Amino acid sequence: MKRTNPAVRVACALSGLLVLGAATVVACGPDFPLQLLDDRAGSLRNTPANSFTWETAHLVTATDRLQADEGSGYEQASGGPDDPRSLRMLEKGQLDATQWAALQAMRAASDGEAAYAAGAALPPAIRLYTAGAQDFRQNALEPARQRFEAVLALPPTQASERAVWAAYMLGRLHAMQGQRTQALTSFDKARTLAAAGAPDPLGLAVASYGEQARLLLVGTTGACNWSDFNEGRNCGESIPPADLKQAIRLYAEQAARGSYSAPSSLQALAAWSLARPAITMALIDDAVAQKLLVAYALARVGDVSEGPQMAGSDYDPGAAGSGSSGYADAARGSRIQPNPVLVNLVDALRRRGLEKIAGADRVAALAYRTGRYDLAASLAGRQESALSWWVRAKLALRQGDNDGAAQAYARAAQGFPRNDASVEPGNANLLVGEQGVLTLSRGQYVEALAQFHRAARQTAQAGSNAFAAYTDYYNDLAYVAERVLTTDELKTYVDAHAPASPMPSPEAVAKAAAQQEPGRQSLRWVAVGLSAVTVEDRLRQLLARRLVREGRVDASLAYFPDERDERFVDSSYDDNGKELPVTWRVRAKARDYGQALERGQHAWRANSRAQGWYEAAVIARRQGMEIMGYEQGPDFAVYGGSYPWGAGRAAAPYGDENKPLPTTPQARAQADLPGPLVTEGERQRYAASEAKPYKRFHYRDIAAGYAMKAADELPPRSQAFAAVLCQGVNFVYYDQPRAEQLYLRYVRQGAAVPFSADFGQHCVEPDFAAAARFPYQQAWRSTRQWVSQHRALSAALLLAIVVGGGWSVAQWRRRRRAGSAETGIS
Repeated sequence: MKRTNPAVRVACALSGLLVLGAATVVACGPDFPLQLLDDRAGSLRNTPANSFTWETAHLVTATDRLQADEGSGYEQASGGPDDPRSLRMLEKGQLDATQWAALQAMRAASDGEAAYAAGAALPPAIRLYTAGAQDFRQNALEPARQRFEAVLALPPTQASERAVWAAYMLGRLHAMQGQRTQALTSFDKARTLAAAGAPDPLGLAVASYGEQARLLLVGTTGACNWSDFNEGRNCGESIPPADLKQAIRLYAEQAARGSYSAPSSLQALAAWSLARPAITMALIDDAVAQKLLVAYALARVGDVSEGPQMAGSDYDPGAAGSGSSGYADAARGSRIQPNPVLVNLVDALRRRGLEKIAGADRVAALAYRTGRYDLAASLAGRQESALSWWVRAKLALRQGDNDGAAQAYARAAQGFPRNDASVEPGNANLLVGEQGVLTLSRGQYVEALAQFHRAARQTAQAGSNAFAAYTDYYNDLAYVAERVLTTDELKTYVDAHAPASPMPSPEAVAKAAAQQEPGRQSLRWVAVGLSAVTVEDRLRQLLARRLVREGRVDASLAYFPDERDERFVDSSYDDNGKELPVTWRVRAKARDYGQALERGQHAWRANSRAQGWYEAAVIARRQGMEIMGYEQGPDFAVYGGSYPWGAGRAAAPYGDENKPLPTTPQARAQADLPGPLVTEGERQRYAASEAKPYKRFHYRDIAAGYAMKAADELPPRSQAFAAVLCQGVNFVYYDQPRAEQLYLRYVRQGAAVPFSADFGQHCVEPDFAAAARFPYQQAWRSTRQWVSQHRALSAALLLAIVVGGGWSVAQWRRRRRAGSAETGIS
């Protein structure tokens, strides 16, 4: 039974037989990466479970080097007729031009005899096989059988080129004619030949496992196909248990050799069998069948909710109670009951006797999920695997033994990178992430950061796209780095454990860009293709922004990307969607920001201080996200500020909007960090590291504050005074109370300016040079105005000044003459 086997399709394309079908996949998932800290208790209680595909690949151990090839051998592969993976090119092999022309003539012949006559230039095996394929196409099965047998009768050196192909097609022929024994023998022959070194470019040897398994799935009403099992029909209930077990083993052998179609067949068989207690009991005395049922139960059977959300088969990784597999998991402690199917399976295994259980660690996990904790402990103690230690950690947590759980997690994590195949690589990262949750709950903050870092780094390294650094566990890592560790703790850790990734040289980027089609990719993505952005790069930028927020700008510069690194050049997009790289660089802007703050705080002249504050305000507003934004709330730089949630401890947008928000950092910490798995020290650190002010895009408010400081240093009636306040209003126009503060100051102190009509919307740049001259101009203007209003008094004052000046000069001259006379007498 196979719904789809690409290798079968290959053979059928070659011989004229076509089998239709397609594999099923489970798609869709959460919009944001997995965060274990969203539900700490649930994360630590969830059932360890590998994916079904991983488990099916490890039901048996392959004893040869045969590998499935289900991605090639089609009439025309994705790369066109000359694609090396296409059937056309695989047939061609090492044939020269004359032989290739003869083979094409054979394929165009009307029957086997004509084909054979056209193939005189070909080696005997290829000539006989291709003629047999043409017979098969015309439904001349007996001539086809004779030609395929003739291929196998050739001396081994001559037969080798098409021996596996011929044996496989003989198996197909015998199966079509109801000759099961002969078919099984032929499929065995195909695998024996391939294992001995005969060419098998179509992967037919591994495909033969599935063909052979299908021959065993025959009941009293006839052969059962994939849809019979997948749709739960009763066709298979009369299949002898021995045949059902052997079919499962054959599919397991196929899966162990890399087949993508075998897991689909095993899934259908497992689901169908578990729905029938009698069939389940008949299968669990076989080690492979037993492991299949347990693997499917753990990975693809959900528990049952009280409501309609989850009924045992609904895949909803975002639902409360869903475990790492995305199915409802009663072990997480929500209002979900264990699925009776799973309970019955555990009971059946226990009745058979623990000594007969295959894969004790998997059954221990299943017993844990169904609440059979004593049984889980007994089974986990029988096996020294990463999975069994993982289950022991869960059991220790349930007993309140956090020290024992920490030791069990450490033992489980020791299995990596040396993997004992009990835990798939992706789950190894989950295991380390859970270890981080427990470590954080014990107040070991730096150690927790290290564990989340390990989980996030390994997950990112397994990714294959430019956004791999923003993957599962990264948000947990960023939360601890940004809100729990002190800045100096984080800096010490980054210096020791988070080096920057190698920057691709400008020459390498330019060369790679020149080799692609014009306009296909910006330099940024070309550079990322040469050297991926890593979790460490993101962590360094998080630290850099945190240092800027604390006023340690000079220290931050080393952690921002090199100004020549094209991977970190931000972009905007025009109306046509064309990417437009920005002209500024984040490290340079941070440097400019620090210099502007220095002028604002320490310049000697007021006008220079005003200009410094204003320049800092503009940078804070325009590049604040990049140089000082919080990675998580309230700015969410992790998603470019596009979402006000999705990372860290900020509440999702589905809460009660009418519920009043806490008003102090301590109250917010208490609300955001409830539960017994949070230390008081973590809450205190969370409160201390909160954004100041605690607002969305908090750096915009900081920019508005700098505009106020600039205004403090300017003459209130100057154009610059009005302009900096206008810009400040523009920075926070969406925040009415804050915008009003700046606007009302302008109304109280500022002068009428041309842009006052739409103040805050259409602002001009402040004229600082004019502001520097403004006090003198204002004094002169005031003097002239006073003189024009008090002419008589002004004339008298002027006369008094002239007379007084004359008298002073006369007195000075008199004293000088007297001094000279005295000098002459002596």
